[in-house]
Amino acid sequence: MKRYFLATTLLIFSHCTLSAQVNELVNLRKKTTLFVQYDQGKIDSLPKTDATTIALKKSVETAFFDFIKHKDSKNLDNLRKNSIDNKSSYIIGKMNYFFSNLRRNRYKKELENNVNYSIGFYGFYDYKLPDFVSIQIQPFTIDNIEFVIYYYHLNGVGTYYIKEVISNKIIFESPALTSNCPVVIFNKLDKNHLLLVEDMGSLGQRAFVINTVKKWHIIPAFKGMAFKFDDKEYAQKADVGLRTYARFAESKSIINGYGPGFIEKYEMKFDEKTKTLSYGKYKPKKEEEGIISAQWTNHCFTMDDYFLGENMEDPSQIPRE
Repeated sequence: MKRYFLATTLLIFSHCTLSAQVNELVNLRKKTTLFVQYDQGKIDSLPKTDATTIALKKSVETAFFDFIKHKDSKNLDNLRKNSIDNKSSYIIGKMNYFFSNLRRNRYKKELENNVNYSIGFYGFYDYKLPDFVSIQIQPFTIDNIEFVIYYYHLNGVGTYYIKEVISNKIIFESPALTSNCPVVIFNKLDKNHLLLVEDMGSLGQRAFVINTVKKWHIIPAFKGMAFKFDDKEYAQKADVGLRTYARFAESKSIINGYGPGFIEKYEMKFDEKTKTLSYGKYKPKKEEEGIISAQWTNHCFTMDDYFLGENMEDPSQIPRE
């Protein structure tokens, strides 16, 4: 009798807690499952047509925006509180989820501006990819103003959105270039400009500057030598004048050969006090290595694009964008 009472209590609990942010998450999973099964031709009652594809994609997008717009969606506190922790995952309704939070900088003890959250749809694979469908959440505070970056992708394609918490409005969006958290650095340069550095997966990183006057938009803000992508000479660079992005390029062979810990030492860094963007330059002899840096001056950085394999004995080709 006691076991029956406990099971009944848990069942009632799981249904009663489907409210607020939890409802939005459950609905997003439901809409996404429907679209993926349809897209894979697994629903006989829904033959594939352009109109149906557009409608179902829109349904997923709307469900994601509903999740984003909920006031509690800047972290996982409410979801954890309204789910059952079974030690290996969290149960909401009849579905399981992974909730995780990781420091962006593992060497920094402070949690402010240093935590990424992830929600994994346990058991629901992203098409043929080896990963579960997931949502990435990145809260940032700049000058006491809270922002949250949300990222959701399917089959390797997705867009990230930046929300201003106080207004609950999406103020910037951009195609993401990774399956990980999309933004590595998000900092203020001056009263009208912000610096973002994006993760590009195995291709490395890229930095750009946003002008925040009126509508947020990316501006050309980098001087120096840029990669000149050519069919034969991948390593060539050219001065293209003022450009939109600064690149720190990597490759799969370097990642596989040296490991992420090695690469992390050289990737882009930003000094908030001096407004300086930098990256490390690899040399076979440790004593010859150096730091390439550029300070935000006259609304621009002077910085060349760089490929980590540039001075390696067997560098792989520079990856194309």
